Amino acid sequence: MSRNPQVLVVEDDVQQARYFRLLLSRYDPPFDVDLASDAPDAFAKLSASQYDILTIDYHLPSMTGIELLVQIKKKYAHLPVIMVTGQGDERIAVEAMRQGANDYLTKERQYLEMMPRVLLRAIRENNLARQLDESRRRYYEMFHHANVAIFVIDAETFHIEQMNQSAQQLLGLSSDLGRQKAFFNLVSPDQQNLIENLLGNIKIKGRATADNVSLLHQDKRLIPTDVSGSYVKSGEHGLIELFVADIREKLAILRQYQISRQRLLSLFNGITDLICVLAADYKLQMANKRYLEFTGHNARSITEKKCYEALFNRSSPCDICPALKTFETGMSNFIETYNGDRIYHIWTFPMQTRYGKPHYLVEYTKDVTEEKNLERQLIQAEKLASIGLLSSGIAHELRNPLNIIETARYSIETSLDHKSPEILQKLSIIKSSIRRASAIIDNLLQFSRHSHLKKEFIDLTSLIKSTISLLYKEMMRMNVQPQLMLGDTPAVYLNLDSLKQVFLNIIQNAIQAMPHGGHLRVRSLLSEDKKWVNVEFADDGPGISPENLKHIFTPFFTTKAPKEGTGLGLYISYTLLKREGGDIQVESRVDKGTLFRVLLPVGTDIPA
Repeated sequence: MSRNPQVLVVEDDVQQARYFRLLLSRYDPPFDVDLASDAPDAFAKLSASQYDILTIDYHLPSMTGIELLVQIKKKYAHLPVIMVTGQGDERIAVEAMRQGANDYLTKERQYLEMMPRVLLRAIRENNLARQLDESRRRYYEMFHHANVAIFVIDAETFHIEQMNQSAQQLLGLSSDLGRQKAFFNLVSPDQQNLIENLLGNIKIKGRATADNVSLLHQDKRLIPTDVSGSYVKSGEHGLIELFVADIREKLAILRQYQISRQRLLSLFNGITDLICVLAADYKLQMANKRYLEFTGHNARSITEKKCYEALFNRSSPCDICPALKTFETGMSNFIETYNGDRIYHIWTFPMQTRYGKPHYLVEYTKDVTEEKNLERQLIQAEKLASIGLLSSGIAHELRNPLNIIETARYSIETSLDHKSPEILQKLSIIKSSIRRASAIIDNLLQFSRHSHLKKEFIDLTSLIKSTISLLYKEMMRMNVQPQLMLGDTPAVYLNLDSLKQVFLNIIQNAIQAMPHGGHLRVRSLLSEDKKWVNVEFADDGPGISPENLKHIFTPFFTTKAPKEGTGLGLYISYTLLKREGGDIQVESRVDKGTLFRVLLPVGTDIPA
């Protein structure tokens, strides 16, 4: 419930004051009335209690009501006061109102009946006035102390009528100097049309905004700002309120962001491996330059693809998907995977969030096919080197027992003097086996030690044709058709017998791989860097299984039937080529055939 109005009645006539209190206490709503007989008593009451209104009789013992009114207004400016006098003096009424009285009553007939209504009206008006003053004060505080610059301009002339402290500080203007200007004078000349359109739109639509408006500081500097405005009506007078935000710091942050973003993009695109960002549904969000080049997409079309579609042309996720595991666990993951004849290492890293599982991840893909091939070649080379040393030692150790066997065989053969044909036949078998074993030992010794054979410039076209001619009858017998595609290649500087041995071994293997006939395609060409001559031998044979392909250059490894091969041909070819500074590579697919590629360094200068 709201409290009763509190009234202090300053009246020296005690009888009239008591009647006054009785009348007000019976009114609806009733007043709570205190009485004071003179000015000192009134000030004592005012200091002790709070009142909603005060009535003052003009004639008081110590001073006039006007004098008391003046003193009260100095200390209690917002307290409403009703002046009461027994004289109908217009001069007193005017003076009372001038000194701040809210109303004036003459002690005429029925004035006491009017008093409650006058008091309530004065209280209401005083409350409204105080609320209005408070609202104006709050508006003033908000307007002048706002962090954003505010301009109030005339909607017709566009002259500045008011500007707050932030506006003055922004442009280096005083309030008086600002009010002498039209807002157009504060804008960069090249943006006059922009501001004209902005103000026109505000008048038509009621509100509008403009970005990156350059305002002129007093020292001629340009201040970048964002401007928004609204149209307000003050009676018949139209006003435009403009809110101006200084965006220098925002632009500086934006420039720094753009620089940082450009640096990150340069780093992102400068990485030569494949990097992309994935969503939880495998949808690509972005990819670096190398990824786009590899997949044949651009930055826009790649976002329409899923990673397995773009990278491996699959219709479903990979069987072992590192991204799926990273999304499930929030941990980085790694796999090695094969796609066709290429080998890839794939790492996935979560883009962490505050809400548990990641919504995006970074996928890093590296093609390690060449590294893996090089690693296998190094392992193979180390194996062959070790086997070569071991073979050399074994070969030397085997010569002694073979010599003893041969000596014993010869002694037995001599002592029999052709008297036992059956035993002589078996001794002949022993002799041929000893010769075969000796030949194997000679080969091992020859290829396990450094060669000092003479090198010369070799015409590859002539060498290939002459080698084919040596085996031509065998090829015709096996129904193998040679197809030569020999390019115009430079001479190579190698040992002729060694290279001929390599070509013979490869061609013989190709013929034996096609027992039912086929085609042997021999091609020679110069590499793109012009440092190597490549000679390729491709057959239509059954191909080599991946398991056997790993061991084809290993000594004594063969898939041929017993007595059809020693397993040394390709090992010897590999060793000869490595010794001469060349190399040999093989590609094979089951039921598709096999291709041997011999890489020979181009001969340039004859050693001194």
